[in-house]
Amino acid sequence: MVFTLNLSAQDLQPAKQFVELPEYCPTPDAFDIAPDGSLILSCPNFASKQLTGNILRISKGGVVSKMADVPVLKETGNAQPMGIAYDEKGTLYVCDNQGKKGRLLRMTFDKNGLKTTEVIAYGFQSINGIRYHNNTVYVTQTKLPLFNTKKVSSGVYKFKTTDRLIKVNNTPKDANLFYSEVTQNADRQVGLDGLVFDSHGNLYVGNLGDARVTKLFINPEGEIYKTELYAQLPITSAPDGINIDNKGNLYVAGFAQNQIFKIDTDKEVSLLAQYPDNDGANGAIDQPADLIIYNGKLVISNFDLMAAKGMVNTKHDKPYTLSYIALE
Repeated sequence: MVFTLNLSAQDLQPAKQFVELPEYCPTPDAFDIAPDGSLILSCPNFASKQLTGNILRISKGGVVSKMADVPVLKETGNAQPMGIAYDEKGTLYVCDNQGKKGRLLRMTFDKNGLKTTEVIAYGFQSINGIRYHNNTVYVTQTKLPLFNTKKVSSGVYKFKTTDRLIKVNNTPKDANLFYSEVTQNADRQVGLDGLVFDSHGNLYVGNLGDARVTKLFINPEGEIYKTELYAQLPITSAPDGINIDNKGNLYVAGFAQNQIFKIDTDKEVSLLAQYPDNDGANGAIDQPADLIIYNGKLVISNFDLMAAKGMVNTKHDKPYTLSYIALE
């Protein structure tokens, strides 16, 4: 299969600051849009041992407030929310990433704030991305070492919204395992991360280590009947969050190199933005983890934490920000 890449520097678009985040959100991660139209952001807060994870609300006017502290897991005294997704009733599903004690949470809200928190499943080793589709919640696990493959395996799990307290064993025998693959890139042994559905109910999943996006064709019964290697990004990019516009174009956060990509419906990959190591000031993209289309803007979370081989980012520093690229 031939992939078309358009990575010309002359086509790069400038990013601007969307909002500056408060002290209690030093590591912003994932987005969704609430029923009232406000933008919701998860803060796992890996950068601070004094903070547990929380969920922020950003109003249409740009006012930032804390929506809720995620209830901590008793055994760890912590909560680290990453992927988040709403259903059509306004229930929020949250990936609480706590190493081998990860949880998939179901959170409901009323006018007074957080109302209930229930555990759909627990025991995840590396729960990360999430999407809701047809009364089902799909989550990624970036590493599944109990698969005992020579190179790292990762997978997508799915759960009914009515499921409760399902124990995940992180093995190929898990009943809720939907899809898995092995990362071939020896230099970055991390697997499936971002995911998004298109309007036809097909699921796109990104492999962070191999920098590829795979399309999973899903039938009305919710089963995969075909897979397709949809796009290959530069192997150095480490694709994280993925989103889609109403025309079917995909947008991908290039975590390792401060890059934002667009994959159009002809599967042509374009580089929209790229930034050197920076502190995130003035809208500069600083280790992008997730992105979302919101009121004509591509809003980007600046995770700004990991400093490792193959990463442009060298340290975690202030300010804590969200960036955006104008799409209209």
